[in-house]
Amino acid sequence: MFGNTISKKIRPFPVERDERRVSPHVRDIRLKVLSDIDAYIRQREYGKASSLLQTILNTGAIQVKEIWNPLVAVIRAQDHTALGVFLDLIITETRAHPPFAASMERFFVALDSNYDDAYAIILAFSTDTGSKLAMAHGFLGIIIACLRELEVRRTNAFTACAHVFKHSEFAQFAISGGEQKTKYSLTNAERHLERALELDPECDFFVPFHAQVLVALGKPEHATHMLEQRYTKDKNIVVLRMLMSLDPRDVVEQTDRMLDYLELDPFALEKYFIGFITRCIDHWAQLSIETISRLFLIIIDRIERGDPLETDKWKYMAHFTSQLRTDYPHVVGSAMDERVQWWHMYFDWPQFTGTVNDLVVYKAVCALQLFDLEQGHPVYNVLSGELTDNQATFVNSIQTSTD
Repeated sequence: MFGNTISKKIRPFPVERDERRVSPHVRDIRLKVLSDIDAYIRQREYGKASSLLQTILNTGAIQVKEIWNPLVAVIRAQDHTALGVFLDLIITETRAHPPFAASMERFFVALDSNYDDAYAIILAFSTDTGSKLAMAHGFLGIIIACLRELEVRRTNAFTACAHVFKHSEFAQFAISGGEQKTKYSLTNAERHLERALELDPECDFFVPFHAQVLVALGKPEHATHMLEQRYTKDKNIVVLRMLMSLDPRDVVEQTDRMLDYLELDPFALEKYFIGFITRCIDHWAQLSIETISRLFLIIIDRIERGDPLETDKWKYMAHFTSQLRTDYPHVVGSAMDERVQWWHMYFDWPQFTGTVNDLVVYKAVCALQLFDLEQGHPVYNVLSGELTDNQATFVNSIQTSTD
């Protein structure tokens, strides 16, 4: 299911203005209007609240986008009934400021409690004043798909979605595929979602929902094509995750997409980071210099943003620095010239004089490759001293590969 979080993800007016830029005069007017409307609604004087809002908008003293979100927040703090009554009352009176504010908010209120009511509201709106608004058609497509899925699950012995892909943890496909006899049509949902993207080609919000509906309709190639077009224009990680889920290959085999994914999400799950880097090391000879350079920076970014004591990423750092020092020294030099602080942050002397564990060994290999160490530095003692079999094997493999 798309879930009730939809109403929290997008509102008629995203908060964009920096409050520090609002003039004291406008701020005072807005606070006064909010206070008076709040008082009227508490007294169930919805007509007075509506008239006050209409008057202040007609004077031009405040734009609707400057007051709408705080106004709704004030009313929501009372109860949903008050908000619903108020919105129903002002929908016709605020059509020109612009027409979708009250209608879309009314849809969001209903969405929190009753999908059928939400459907009726958005259906009526999309065929009236909202007929040319992307939000109206987009959310109508979503609610149709949701209601259809609810009916499918109520009437069938639901086990799992018919089209869930092997990599569904990357993008949760939640609509049942195949022919299902329900009151609501996925074809209709697709039509409205497509219309939303026609009306607002720059809006990415409805793209994942449109793709899910296409997949459920048995059109994965169409979905993939649409997602690829979107991703070419904008490196959106949600779109990327869906593309990776639709690809029949294992995620770690999708080299270009995994590079993008790890660059866009430096906190990606360890299983993807480790699995992909390990595979790349195993196929080192087939990697291009561009791929190797990007991988190197991904590892560095992972170290800088994450826990500096995590062992795996230092193991990969040791491998890459050793290989690059031999094959592409300019890649290492370019990356480290911007990181003069690394010596003090990650390679302080004392850590190489204590207990020798895997982390110390990996960092010792890195230090030897990254810096001109003077003779007698404890790094040399670490690498030539008593190591476990695994540590010795790793050090020897690094030395062999760089000879």
